Amino acid sequence: MKRTGASILTAIVLMLLATAAPAAAETQKYRATFVEIGGDNGTGSSCGSGTISGMGHVANQCVQFDACGINCHERTIEFEDGSSVLIVERVVGVITHGDSSGFLEITQWIVEGTGRFEGATGSGTGLVNLNAGAVIVASGTITLPDDDED
Repeated sequence: MKRTGASILTAIVLMLLATAAPAAAETQKYRATFVEIGGDNGTGSSCGSGTISGMGHVANQCVQFDACGINCHERTIEFEDGSSVLIVERVVGVITHGDSSGFLEITQWIVEGTGRFEGATGSGTGLVNLNAGAVIVASGTITLPDDDED
C-alpha cells in the first residue's frame, strides 16, 4: 500500500510539473544611441553604428525609410553574434529652433528578433538630431521570452 501511495503521489507531482505555467518573460529597460553620419544619401536608408545598454555595441544598423508604409520606417540592428532586432519607427513630432535642421521625435516598436532576441517585443521613444547628420537617442523597454527549456 505504501508503494501505491508513493506512486500516486509521484504521478501527481509529475502532472503538476508538466502543466505548470511557463516561466515569465523578462522585461528590461534599454537606452540606445545610433550614429548615422550623413543620414539619407538618396538611397532611402541611413546606416551607421550604435550602442544599446545591456545589449552591446552594434557595428551595423540601418533604417529603411517608408519600408512599411508612409512614415513607417524599419530599423534593422545586427549584433556581432549574428542576433538581430527589427524596430519599426514613426516620426511623431518635429522640434525646430532658428536656422537649425532640428530634431525629430520618434516612437519605436520592437517587432521581432533573431538569435538571443528571438521573440523580442517592446517599445520606446526617442529623438533624432538632424544637426549632426543623424544621431538617434532612444529609450524604452524590451521583453525577451524566457529561454529556459528545462
